[in-house]
Amino acid sequence: MQEVTQDPKTALKTFVIATLAVVALSDLAGCGSAARPKPSPEAVKQFLQLRGYQFNGKAFLAAAAASDVVAVNGFLAAGIDPNVKDDDGATALISAAWHGNDEIVSALLRGGADVNLKDNAGFTAILRAIQNKHDEVATTLLAQPKLDVNATAPSGPTVLMTYVWREDNETVRNLLARGANPNLRDEDGDTALHGAALRGNVYLLKLLLDAGANPNARNKLGGTALMWAGSYGQEEAARVLVERGADPSLKDNDGMTAAAWADKNKRDELAQFLRTVEKAR
Repeated sequence: MQEVTQDPKTALKTFVIATLAVVALSDLAGCGSAARPKPSPEAVKQFLQLRGYQFNGKAFLAAAAASDVVAVNGFLAAGIDPNVKDDDGATALISAAWHGNDEIVSALLRGGADVNLKDNAGFTAILRAIQNKHDEVATTLLAQPKLDVNATAPSGPTVLMTYVWREDNETVRNLLARGANPNLRDEDGDTALHGAALRGNVYLLKLLLDAGANPNARNKLGGTALMWAGSYGQEEAARVLVERGADPSLKDNDGMTAAAWADKNKRDELAQFLRTVEKAR
């Protein structure tokens, strides 16, 4: 019988693709076996070339942008720098977070991507995920123990402020336990306490105050959390703020106190309470 032989190039292609596919899929699922033989970096690079990628940072970013998880795992297995940046200073992780690709985000995190790097605009991966309302990605990033929970960008809310506005009590509590600073401000000068007051969420107000939130922090218009409570008729929140040191006599840039804001918005009972407290000071 005549022996059938394979072309060496075809044999190599078959071997590399089969071997890397097993490893990549195992890594993707987070269940790679230490006993399973891994392909060499050279074999992985050959696989990537057959898949249409050169082994460089630009191709790695392209693979991530194309949601090519197998290729991304291949690049990582072959030793690519997971933190290479594009012209906008975005890493593959930041871009994947921006586009809401949780599968790529998870693969990059397993491959050692730095969760705290910023792009040229000053955004980390979680800030980009929050900006575009990609909750699943944000949750994945929040689970990273090395995440800088106090990362800020020139625009947009802080991580803590985002979850206060959403009234996600558990996440806020966890963030504060991890050292989230309740006195950080957004571009308008608001703090997390402003958001909790507007929502009237007394539980969050107390959490933030217990964590050191300034009850008299002013935004760029001079507004305090107490003024927000007055504006939106959040009487219980206003009482908690006053009990915890909020000054009802403070005035915003237009000379209005919290009581004046309550009056303006026809929160009559709350306005009376705030005037009474103000006169007693």
